[in-house]
Amino acid sequence: MARTETDSKGRSGQGSYIAADCALEGTFTFSGPLTIAGHMKGPIKSDAMVLIEATGELEGSLEAPVIIVHGKLSGTITAHESVEIWTDAKVTGKVTTRSIRVDAGSLLTADLVVATEGNLPAHESAEVPDPTQAADSLTGEQERDPSQPARPLPGSNLARKLAAMNENQ
Repeated sequence: MARTETDSKGRSGQGSYIAADCALEGTFTFSGPLTIAGHMKGPIKSDAMVLIEATGELEGSLEAPVIIVHGKLSGTITAHESVEIWTDAKVTGKVTTRSIRVDAGSLLTADLVVATEGNLPAHESAEVPDPTQAADSLTGEQERDPSQPARPLPGSNLARKLAAMNENQ
């Protein structure tokens, strides 16, 4: 009979680990904790904690009780208990949770729903837009050249300061 080793809290040590040199695409369902150090794309559902390490990237939808992000996460995210976004992490998309922690130095650009009471809205699996697509057909914006610096929003304090600096030159 096989023997399963346990830690001091009686946990079996079972779980899944996606290594830094792995890239997976598809639909995934995990039982037990999941640690992502590599790249994953597609809808993912887990019945336990999901940890995205600093080298980890996830594109697609993610549903889990607890989500901890040190790397990059983009898509539709539903955490039934909590989301933690640590320093240097980047989260974009739509986030639904009961509790959220966002550390200084991290980036959260998302539609955020924090529901402290009642049921969370149903998780919506959504496709992540393909960044290689050309212009946005709804807004008519042209694709931005990544080698060029970003421009500030029109009317912002930064835009006014830059305009004033350009006038003084």
